[in-house]
Amino acid sequence: MPPLNELRKNLVFAIILACSGYTFMCLYYYLNQVRIIFPATQIDVDTELNFTIDHQELYIDTPDGARLHGVLFKAENPKGVILHFHGNAENMRSMQYAAEPFVYRNYSFLAMDYRSYGKSSGELTEENLFADAALFLQYLKNSGWDSSEIILYGRSIGTGIAIQLASKSDLRGIILYAPFYSLTSLADYHFPLLPADLLLRFPMDSAGYLKAVESPVLILHGSSDRIIPLDQAESLSRIKGKLIVLKNGQHNNLYGIERFWLEIDTFLSDI
Repeated sequence: MPPLNELRKNLVFAIILACSGYTFMCLYYYLNQVRIIFPATQIDVDTELNFTIDHQELYIDTPDGARLHGVLFKAENPKGVILHFHGNAENMRSMQYAAEPFVYRNYSFLAMDYRSYGKSSGELTEENLFADAALFLQYLKNSGWDSSEIILYGRSIGTGIAIQLASKSDLRGIILYAPFYSLTSLADYHFPLLPADLLLRFPMDSAGYLKAVESPVLILHGSSDRIIPLDQAESLSRIKGKLIVLKNGQHNNLYGIERFWLEIDTFLSDI
């Protein structure tokens, strides 16, 4: 049996090694969180987006020098306009897929790419995400859309942006596809060993912002979502909103579930 002093030294070494490894892991996630949370893919600014429905590309310049890209998909006789905030793995290339069902329902559809996504430039911060969303809302108002005609629609990470914007604006309604209670609570779910409340620069406190939302809220969530678990949406709905749980729904397949669109149609007709 090794001497007691040697056992103590080995124990101290093991503790130091474990602490160093944990510190390194925390540092890694802190420094790389933008890339982890927002795995942006870019599009060359000269690339033509070959959408098959009527659309207009637009750019909005921010006060700090970034340039934001968006696309307005146009309905012929719009009943209103959807302002859309997409998921973290999307960009403008996939937006016809998101827009077309709404254009078919006679709603125009404005989608924006976040900074560093698609043709948009600039640094991603939570403050910038919220401020940039407000610029697109103001664009719609400057273009003649009344607040009573504007519906916010957030998907996944975009729900946090939509809820924050809705907390500052009195609009016709807000649709949330797979929302989270807060990004901090979601990080706790995926990385339970990390102190998310200390490391996260994007807390996105959707629950806190939702308390100030006055517009009607529709929450759509899959029962089998493993990326944003259902209990996140359930907790949000206890604050505000009508929660629709889609049986066998996962994170990325809700568009293919008939009830998803039936509930949206009902919501749009009621607000």
